[in-house]
Amino acid sequence: MTQLIKTKYPILNRIFNGKLKCISRFSATGVLNTLVDFCVFTICESLFGIHYALSQVLGYGFGIINSFIMNKKWTFESKASNKKVYHELIQFIVVNVCSLTITVVCMKLLVNNFSINIYISKVIVTLIAQVVNFLLYKLWVFN
Repeated sequence: MTQLIKTKYPILNRIFNGKLKCISRFSATGVLNTLVDFCVFTICESLFGIHYALSQVLGYGFGIINSFIMNKKWTFESKASNKKVYHELIQFIVVNVCSLTITVVCMKLLVNNFSINIYISKVIVTLIAQVVNFLLYKLWVFN
């Protein structure tokens, strides 16, 4: 697969393996995580009628499971020992609990105080979370 990208799609090779490899891989992983998050959120909130705050927690939870695997293996290419993996996982969970708290508080503020649509609020808080997460993953979790 990697060789196919290098020869057939050189622009993709430059994006995902060049100077901006880390940020481009994080962004691609983030898109996938966001899709997982939004799908679970929408199913919980719209289909099952679960309150948007709990739907946010559930969607975010499924997104971070994917996020840990993809960021560890692909984005930051962490090759930690089993003991270190446990340590990374704990740090990753701490970062995401903080990020989740920020998103829920901000989402409640946007929906309740500013009457912003829950999906627009979801996009706004997702962008905030991505900045926080990238910095903490790079500087603390997978360094």
